[in-house]
Amino acid sequence: MKILIAGAGEVGLHLCRMFENEKHSVSLIDRSEERLKTARLTFDGHTYQGSVASINTLQNANAGSSDLFIAVTNDEYANVTACILAKKMGARKTLCRIDNREYLEEDKRSHFEDLGIDYMFYPEEIAATEIVNLIRQSAQSDILTFGGGKLFLHVVRVEEENQFANQTLEELYNISHTAEFRVAGIVRDNVTYIPKSSAEVLKPNDLLYTVATAKGVELLKKYFHKKSDQIKSVIILGGSRVGINVARKLAATHTVKLIERDRTKSFEISNALTGVLVINGDGRNIDLLKREGIDHTDAFVSVTGDAEVNMIACLLAKKMGVKRTIAEIENIDYIRLGENIEIDSIINKKILSANKIFSFTTANDDVSSISCLTCSDAEIIEYIARPDSPMTKQPIGQIKLPDEATIAGIIRGNEPVIPDEKLQIRPFDKVVIFAMPKVLAEINKLFKPNNRFF
Repeated sequence: MKILIAGAGEVGLHLCRMFENEKHSVSLIDRSEERLKTARLTFDGHTYQGSVASINTLQNANAGSSDLFIAVTNDEYANVTACILAKKMGARKTLCRIDNREYLEEDKRSHFEDLGIDYMFYPEEIAATEIVNLIRQSAQSDILTFGGGKLFLHVVRVEEENQFANQTLEELYNISHTAEFRVAGIVRDNVTYIPKSSAEVLKPNDLLYTVATAKGVELLKKYFHKKSDQIKSVIILGGSRVGINVARKLAATHTVKLIERDRTKSFEISNALTGVLVINGDGRNIDLLKREGIDHTDAFVSVTGDAEVNMIACLLAKKMGVKRTIAEIENIDYIRLGENIEIDSIINKKILSANKIFSFTTANDDVSSISCLTCSDAEIIEYIARPDSPMTKQPIGQIKLPDEATIAGIIRGNEPVIPDEKLQIRPFDKVVIFAMPKVLAEINKLFKPNNRFF
């Protein structure tokens, strides 16, 4: 696939590396020669200096012949203009970074589609959704459903006192006489593993990504549910667009307080949000946090726009007894530091946005859904098995799946199936795959008819 990326910032560079790893032909446009020079240190594709919204620049970069044009500069209007021009020149598909949540509303989106923009993404919305999912998934939850609610992706954490800590998957599976769930992935110390046998031993604090029937979900809740893990109260530090979006999404189901240092902005946010207590003050002030009941708060989210403030505030909240801390860190150099100190989750909206775009572009006609997962760098994809595709030719145990992928569930007609190695996939089965992004191209080949993959 021929891909042209407009914008050599962190999102653009991250995308360049991801697409190059998938053997796509990637080119890059940016106004700054300095940024392009930096890009060329880790990127082998063509680079073009100039405004991304310039017709001459786009023509020089052969935008019209691109299969995919992605505009990810910090200038929303330049991105919109660039996508419209690229589409007019002949680009097959266009993706546009925006900074206005309003554009994503259903009645507004069609106007942009008519202009030639196929997909828009708002980094602050993506980050807010990720934070909300982290809060809701703290103990366990149904993240996704498949086949119209026939199968569920259900996440549980193995607590130290849980009876299955230091036990094998086989012992976990034995709680049911029939196959009702499968552990598709394990996140351990922030690294995702795909278990290849039931002899895998579960460790305390493992996060298990399971694909389950409705009965399987109930079994998992019975053995892993812990009321004390539920998050009911949240303090958000920072009235940024991310903070406001998180507060808006949680207000109906959680007790939410938002702390903003700027007095005028505090009043504006208070008027804009319903069901959220907005406090004007410095969230790094220990006395203020104590007055607002930090020691009885379940989750603390710091999204001030300053990575150092966010890290320090989360460390302080953790010391004061908060169960779950989440920090937004936009400086990529700080992410590893944040992971090595006592912060539960790190959010970087640039990386999240790049991953979202990458997932969107990976989808094809055989894919009915594809989702990035919170707390894991894996993805879960629902494919449709086409007649004469390699996936339908042999029992599952004989299919040469990459090590970084597993078949986690099947919907056959209207019935959910938790597969074993003897099961053979039939044409038009919906197949749920749990996989790392780097092997998706290989998985796609398995679902292509008449493909000599074996």
